[in-house]
Amino acid sequence: MRIGAQDTSARLRELADACDSPLVSARARHSAAARARSARDLTGAVDDFEALGALLLAAEAAAGAAEAFSRDGDQRAATAALRRSSALAAACEGAVTPGLFRAATAVPLSGREREIVMLAAQGLTSKDIAERLYLSVRTVNNHLQHAYTKLGVNGRAGLAQALGSTA
Repeated sequence: MRIGAQDTSARLRELADACDSPLVSARARHSAAARARSARDLTGAVDDFEALGALLLAAEAAAGAAEAFSRDGDQRAATAALRRSSALAAACEGAVTPGLFRAATAVPLSGREREIVMLAAQGLTSKDIAERLYLSVRTVNNHLQHAYTKLGVNGRAGLAQALGSTA
């Protein structure tokens, strides 16, 4: 599946149907999801591999999901999948594979977004940030929304955790 252009998903599906191995079944589902470039199905493969304790395979599937989400224009989901891939790979004692190298990179925060996010993470309200930086509250909120998307979080509550993993 990793090398060559040959589609192995059909053969893996045959093998999965012929044996009683959860790992072979998970590999077959992963292969089909990768071939289809389906972000949702690749995320399912991550769950399958993680449940089996195959963390390196889960990390590779999450990296593939990050690419697929990015290609689909869903940066928030891409960032979340990339963070999941990194966390899973970290549990694999430094193992590196081609599937991890191809992972999409997170979109960096602009200087102004980082400045606003740091203040928001300290507990300042949008109004307080706006006054401190001589901006409108609407501008502050727009910067925060862009940062949430780039960081893969839904609001202020997720900022501290996201900043801890991207700082």
